[in-house]
Parts: sequence; C-alpha cells; structure tokens
Amino acid sequence: MSGHRDPVKDVPMSVALTTHDTRFDQLDDATIAKVLGSLDGGRNVIATLERSELTYLQAEGDTMRGFALEYQDGSLDHRYRGREQALPLGQVTDVFQAYARGDERWREGLTWQYVPFVPPPTSWISTWWAYVAAILAVAAFMWWWRGI
Repeated sequence: MSGHRDPVKDVPMSVALTTHDTRFDQLDDATIAKVLGSLDGGRNVIATLERSELTYLQAEGDTMRGFALEYQDGSLDHRYRGREQALPLGQVTDVFQAYARGDERWREGLTWQYVPFVPPPTSWISTWWAYVAAILAVAAFMWWWRGI
C-alpha cells in the first residue's frame, strides 16, 4: 500500500540529554541548543543524547574551540567517531536536533571513523583464581605454623 504510514515508526524513540550534572527528558530544539551552547571547556565539556546506555550521540568540546562527535549504535562493537575534531556549534546543534527527532539524516555531511572495542586488560589480582590461591596460601601457612 503506497502512502501508508506506520504510526509506530513515525514516533521518535525517547531520548534524554545529559551533561556532567544535568539531565533533560523533555527535549525541544531550544533546550538542545541551550545545553550545547553552555559547554564551556571547563566543568561542562560533554553532552550526550542517549536512547539507551548502548545507543547514544555525544559531543565533546566547547563553543570556542569546536566539538568532536561520537556515536554508538546498540553495542560496543558499533562505535564511531567523527573525523572532524572542531565542528562549529551550529552544525553540532543541527546534528543533535535531527538525532533527537529520529531523523536518520543526522549522520549525513560528516565523515565517521569506526572505533574498535578493545576490552581493558584484566589484572591477575582481580580474577577469582587469585583469591582462591590467596586463601590456599593462608591455609597452608596456618597448617605449617600449627605443625611447628
């Protein structure tokens, strides 16, 4: 059926805008512009539009030096960073507003670079066998000590 619109697909997903110490759940274009304009490079340097913990768009920077953008799309293996590291406030505001509306064209006009997920190394001391080895060492020492 041409011309038929699916009302479920036409409703944008809920998006929250967060900074270091604020969260906005009721968004409009003016709120997004005001929050991005408040990034000062000091305490406030990051603004994040999040659909979930694993799906978000993030701007880092300030109004004087420009912004870098990064987004993650559903998993740690789908993370991308914009190649441009000094985007002007107006362009970043347009991208954020399109993302918040659910407009898939927000990616257009930017070059995105894949960021591979590299799991942090796990220290041997934070693994379960290190604790078992420590308990066994203490038990052996106590057994040896009582045997003297």
